[in-house]
Amino acid sequence: MHADDIYHLLATGACPEACWGATWRYLDHLGFDRVIYLATSDISDRPSVRTTMPDGFQSFYMDNGYTQDDPFLQYCLSSPVPIDTGKAHMDQYTYLTGRQKDLIATAGDVGFNAGFSVAVRYPSTHGPEGWNLGSSQSAREVEAIKAAHLAQIKPLLFGLSGRLGAAGPTVILSRRETQCLDLLSRGLRIKAIAVELGIKPVTVDMHLSNARKKMNAPTTKNLLRKYWETTEKAKGGHADPRASF
Repeated sequence: MHADDIYHLLATGACPEACWGATWRYLDHLGFDRVIYLATSDISDRPSVRTTMPDGFQSFYMDNGYTQDDPFLQYCLSSPVPIDTGKAHMDQYTYLTGRQKDLIATAGDVGFNAGFSVAVRYPSTHGPEGWNLGSSQSAREVEAIKAAHLAQIKPLLFGLSGRLGAAGPTVILSRRETQCLDLLSRGLRIKAIAVELGIKPVTVDMHLSNARKKMNAPTTKNLLRKYWETTEKAKGGHADPRASF
C-alpha cells in the first residue's frame, strides 16, 4: 500500500472503512504498528476512535473512563507541531498526573513504545482531530522513520481530515488476525499458517475465531468472503464472486 493509493481512494470518494484500511496498512508498512486516530465534536462527549491497538487495551481505556483525561486529547491535539508520545518518552511528561502516566505505561505494555502526534484539526466548533502514530520499535528507530517520511505522512493525514467518520460499524482486525486471514486466503490450512507465523495451531484458531466475531461471520467461508470484500474495497477493486473455501 502506497500513499498514492490512499489519495486515489480520497479522490474517488471511497467509504471511510476503505480509507482507514488503506491508511493503517500504509502506516504499518512504514513501522507504525500501533496507530490511534481520534476526532471529537461538540455533538457527542464520546470521541470517534479508530485504532490498531489490541482489543484488551481498548477495553481498558473505555472501562476506566480515559476519554475524560487522556493526555493525547488534552495536550497533543492542540499542538501544531508533533509531540513525542509513548512509554519511551515518559521522562518528558513531568506535567502529567499519575493516572495519565499509567495510561501511557499500559499502552507501552501492549506495544506502544514510541511515537508522535499529528494534529490535523485544532480545537474549534468542530472539535480537534488527530493521530497518534505509535510503534513497538525504539525511540531512535521511530525518529529515523519520522525524519524520512514525515513530509509525506503529514499531507496525507491532513487530506484524510473529516473523511474517517464511521459510515457503519467499524471492523478493526489486529495485525495477527490480518496475517492469518491473508495466509488462509492464499489456501494455507491451519497447521501451515501456524508454521509460517511461528505460532501454535490453536493460536491460529483463536485469531480466526476473533475475526469471525468482529466481522459477524458464522463460518470460515463467510469470513473469507467478507475479508476479501473489505480488502478489495481498500484497493479500489471488487471481490471475486467466485471466491470460495
